[in-house]
Amino acid sequence: MSAFRRIGELTIAHLINDIYAPILMALQPVLITMYGYGYFEAALLPVVHSLTSSLLQPLFGYLADNKGIKVSIGISILLSGIGVSVLGLIPNQYYIMLLCVALSGVGHASFHPGALCQVSILATGSSRGKLTSLFVVGGNMGMALGPIIAGIILTTGGVPQVIWLIVPAIATALFLHVNPLTDCCNIKQEKTSEGKENWRPVMLLFTGATLRSWVTFGAMTFLPTYLVLEGYSLLEATTLVSIMMIAGVAGQLSGGALSDRIGRKKVIVFTTLASIPAFIAILLTHGLFLIISMMIFGFLLWSSFSVTIALSHEMIPSKIGLISGLFLGIAMGAGAIGVSISGAIADMAGLYTSLESFPVILMVSVIIFMMVKSSSPHPHQD
Repeated sequence: MSAFRRIGELTIAHLINDIYAPILMALQPVLITMYGYGYFEAALLPVVHSLTSSLLQPLFGYLADNKGIKVSIGISILLSGIGVSVLGLIPNQYYIMLLCVALSGVGHASFHPGALCQVSILATGSSRGKLTSLFVVGGNMGMALGPIIAGIILTTGGVPQVIWLIVPAIATALFLHVNPLTDCCNIKQEKTSEGKENWRPVMLLFTGATLRSWVTFGAMTFLPTYLVLEGYSLLEATTLVSIMMIAGVAGQLSGGALSDRIGRKKVIVFTTLASIPAFIAILLTHGLFLIISMMIFGFLLWSSFSVTIALSHEMIPSKIGLISGLFLGIAMGAGAIGVSISGAIADMAGLYTSLESFPVILMVSVIIFMMVKSSSPHPHQD
């Protein structure tokens, strides 16, 4: 089986796995208006999922790297799906719902280190950036499809019909059981050429990625409200943010392929830097120019996400699982915490003032990315 086909199967599995987390956000307004939950209670469901996933991903990565302990991809997807889908049967059992959401978070956490380990081994040489981007885009598409699927189910059948969302997880798990993916991560990874790992550039890359995640999640969270305050309808606002995210998917594919040609660090620094004026344009324009600005911003900011992961794998190839857990778990989780800081700023000084801080955060991340020095196996990478 070709590397491209195997990564294609992992990409589809990634899409299914990442469908479930955003469904929790789509459930919130229904739980509040129809079941009497408070805002805090409803919001705690996705928070528990996010914290469970973010904190456990590095642990699963460590166990895979050092102990050879891995959860199969099929089991991971099954846990992710079951934990969310059964909420349709127990909407009045709040504490059991929290336990189920945590179970889904465990499945979500165990999927990424193992899957990315296989992607990293399969995507080698001049195709690493492109193939890593393909895998990451699968997760992005899952996150985009989740709310749409949940919206259709909730509007046509209500919360009890959420149980049917278990079907994709079961189908994928059965398919992977009948047609298992060969675990190429049993191959022993080599240490760095100097015999010890240099974590300083990885932690710089991690810090820059965390700040970038802050702005990424902040834009997704606050731009709909900002646009509504600017006079757009809720449907128009959410549609514009969806367009921005679709542009981001295109950006990831383009950024990964470009990094194979000119180098990872150059793509990360340039695209993050170029996203700053694009975001400023969002705050200063209206109509067609605002739409174009949002598309450019999404394309540029998202384009370096998978490139960052590919570069981190090249820095310490002996710790792919742990590295994947750090960048997909802790960095994104910490970025989400940053969004709460932006929310506090918005409460105190206004939403516009909070959004004005995003270009500053991106500039700091650019400076940190520029400090990264990597010893890539490919001369053109730096």
